[in-house]
Amino acid sequence: MNNEKPSLAKIYWILMKPRVVLLLQATAICGVLIYDLREGYDNGRNIMDSITTSLIVLIGGSLASGGSMAINMWYERDIDPLMKRTEKRPIPSGYISPNHALAFGIIICLTGIATVSFLSNEAGIITAFSAFFYVFVYTMFLKRRTPHNIVIGGLAGSTPPAIGWSAASGQIDSILPWLMVLIIFMWTPPHFWSLTLSKRKDYGEAGVPMLPVVRGEDVTRNHIAGYTVILILISLTMCIVGNAGIVFLLSGSLLSVYFSYLSFSLRKSKSEEDAWNLFKFSNIYLYSLFISLVIDSGYNIELFG
Repeated sequence: MNNEKPSLAKIYWILMKPRVVLLLQATAICGVLIYDLREGYDNGRNIMDSITTSLIVLIGGSLASGGSMAINMWYERDIDPLMKRTEKRPIPSGYISPNHALAFGIIICLTGIATVSFLSNEAGIITAFSAFFYVFVYTMFLKRRTPHNIVIGGLAGSTPPAIGWSAASGQIDSILPWLMVLIIFMWTPPHFWSLTLSKRKDYGEAGVPMLPVVRGEDVTRNHIAGYTVILILISLTMCIVGNAGIVFLLSGSLLSVYFSYLSFSLRKSKSEEDAWNLFKFSNIYLYSLFISLVIDSGYNIELFG
């Protein structure tokens, strides 16, 4: 942001952390498409149903998540000015009052939950749970108390694939969407810790007990490597238990192995630049992994089962 006050629309946009929100909502759309390609088109759904459901999930999920992000910025207005990464956010910059930001966050979050609930009660309940967990459990309780904040709190951002699946199907008793949730849950710590390694000083000055601040950078790099190995195992499990096919076996395994390779390389180099590069690749990894699962579902060639 420059010195000129941005428009109210842009302020609202920034409060919603759109890059984070859209990354996760993309996996919700994948949940819709994966269900329809595997089961939905055999149960009366068609391509227009997929498009309509995806749009509603995208809009509703973005509003619910974005509202939660705005509430997060309201709550963290005391520490945002202490970190270079967040000091120019709308509230510390004086572009919007804390109460205005809070009201905006609550209204659009509830609107988003209601929008997703229009598709199915199950999807609405999971959306509401995610928003509640992010605001009250992660932001208000965990983040300033434990270095494991992002491990536990990551559950809030892991649910979009299950939301998309349940929005399309009206049920959530299949194992595949929960394996997709598990992928994001295990992806979140190495994704976020690689960012904190490159921004360690910020968190230390703000008094936020992120793992690199409390346990040190070497421990954090070891944790990142460990989680990426788990991602390899989950990718294989999705083929064995979740009936993912040959396309996902090859692409998912290659992506996960390369992610793990970069994380183990970071243990040797101990470079902030490598940590930042790992963070950037982690975004590509998640997008690519879910796209490969969508493509795999279109072929639907099962290896096991």
